[in-house]
Amino acid sequence: MKTDETAADGPSIKIYHELMAYKVADILLVSSPYDAFIMEEEGRLSNRIINQYKGLNLSKPPKLTFAFSVTEAFEQLQSKPFDLVLAMPGLAGMDVYTFGRQLKEQYSQIPFCLLFHNTCDINRYADAEPESAVYRTYIWRGKADLLLAIIKNFEDEKNVAFDTQNAKVRVIIMVEDSPYHYSSLLPVLYKHIVIQTQSVMEDSINEEQRILKRRGRPKILVAHDYDQAMTLFELYKPYVLSVFTDMRYVMNGQEDPYAGCKLLTRIKSEIPDLPLLILSTEEKNRDIAATIPAQFINKNSNNLHDQIKSFFVTHLGFGAFVFRMPDSSEIARASNLREVEKLLPDLPDASMLHHARHNDFSRWLLARNEVDFALSLKP
Repeated sequence: MKTDETAADGPSIKIYHELMAYKVADILLVSSPYDAFIMEEEGRLSNRIINQYKGLNLSKPPKLTFAFSVTEAFEQLQSKPFDLVLAMPGLAGMDVYTFGRQLKEQYSQIPFCLLFHNTCDINRYADAEPESAVYRTYIWRGKADLLLAIIKNFEDEKNVAFDTQNAKVRVIIMVEDSPYHYSSLLPVLYKHIVIQTQSVMEDSINEEQRILKRRGRPKILVAHDYDQAMTLFELYKPYVLSVFTDMRYVMNGQEDPYAGCKLLTRIKSEIPDLPLLILSTEEKNRDIAATIPAQFINKNSNNLHDQIKSFFVTHLGFGAFVFRMPDSSEIARASNLREVEKLLPDLPDASMLHHARHNDFSRWLLARNEVDFALSLKP
């Protein structure tokens, strides 16, 4: 397995200029003056978004514009183009769903997302009006990292087709039907994806190359039921890095308490070595996950962040490469390609065959955006 010391300067780096072409530049946030006050209470929301972007070394953050009534919102929409509209309940002038319908009638190209304070609000409004005009509903708990996750997730959905086809960018599918839980999980996942992607970049590449390489980070695609998840899986099967799923959600039109198990079992039958993760609040599902087999994390865990980080490092290739024998005993580890190359001549054939059969080399290289090299090693 010969590494290429000039890979960062080769022609493959050029495609990164074209990745993540779509960016959210302007967001309209429509709320009551009271909700706007609450959102700004911990500091200007725009500044908090900027700090989130800077903290993760992301590109230029979008501009956030407030509107305090439906009338003001439509005036803003007429004055300039927006990429995304977020709205909270309790609007002056009309209810939030009527506003959403009118928005879609006049500006059908702009996605409309709802921000609720809690799940009780969702249930109350959902009983009164269907969500046909709503792109997605989130639970706002006062943290700007949710807005960053909303923005990045929408950008991923817009960019995924081009980025996978042209640069073989990896995809993580998350299946979760609860706004409460995906509103909590998405910020965590994006934080770890960005941090881990940056952590495995070779020291030899320059800052410009680092910025370009960050555009090749894995995309996150969200599904809310079994059918949506399978549609995404079939569409992006060659590029799927992992599937994270809840256990209980709709399958074949009805809620199924084991839909997540059925989904991962089917996916496992098609890609046996794909790392899979069940995220559930029901501890009994830990044993079910082991039968697939898949990893399990309890969503109510006090160290949820640490466990998700551990999954990225241990199972998705973002940590050091740990060379093991077939009995799982560790014999060596390497933190980068050069260390791997130095170790190879002295490693037992049994270890090499063990990792090759489990696709470990390819997965580790994919985490480092060495896509062509990784795919050449797949059995």
